[in-house]
Amino acid sequence: MSPSPAETSDGPVPFFFGGRPALDFVNTVDNRARPAKRDYLAGFPEILGWCGQTRLFAPAALERLAARALAAPEESAQMHRAAIVLREALYRIFRSAIEKTPVPEADLCLLNDWLREARGRQILAATGGNFRWVEDETRLDLRSPALAVALSAADMLTREDVKRLKECPAPYGCGWLFYDETKNASRRWCSMEHCGAAAKARRYAERHRR
Repeated sequence: MSPSPAETSDGPVPFFFGGRPALDFVNTVDNRARPAKRDYLAGFPEILGWCGQTRLFAPAALERLAARALAAPEESAQMHRAAIVLREALYRIFRSAIEKTPVPEADLCLLNDWLREARGRQILAATGGNFRWVEDETRLDLRSPALAVALSAADMLTREDVKRLKECPAPYGCGWLFYDETKNASRRWCSMEHCGAAAKARRYAERHRR
């Protein structure tokens, strides 16, 4: 589960409305509904900052990743590019689920490639009498953030109601994606405070202009 906007710490992304880590990762472009875009993940340090905001990794793990990225700038730049490619593939996959159109085969193949590697790095852990799959910490490296995002995407697509996956609507909305957890699946905007109120104000202004 992703943090609420009020729970986020300092980092590259100001808002979290997706409700799932994979959706919040896709939403690191502001915005997707209009041509002018700002990419909050300008480099690998921003990816690690986002991981800290979403608590995808423990602080100690993030420190190890930051030190490795600093020691290997070419590798971190390469992994930044790969993570952005994955992000855009996930965006198209999620959009196809929302619009009920065929999933782009190349994007699904890319996600499956990441998932094969991610599953191969997991080990079974026993906690409090229960068992769960966790990442093998001995294999933590600069690929780990993208691998964790891929696992989040797969869990959402296979274990949850895909019909609740929605997009903040254009032209007034930002185009960000979110998982609608309202009881009657009536949520329309990424956030009423963020886009819903702005859309209301624009409609009000248009009515008065007419």
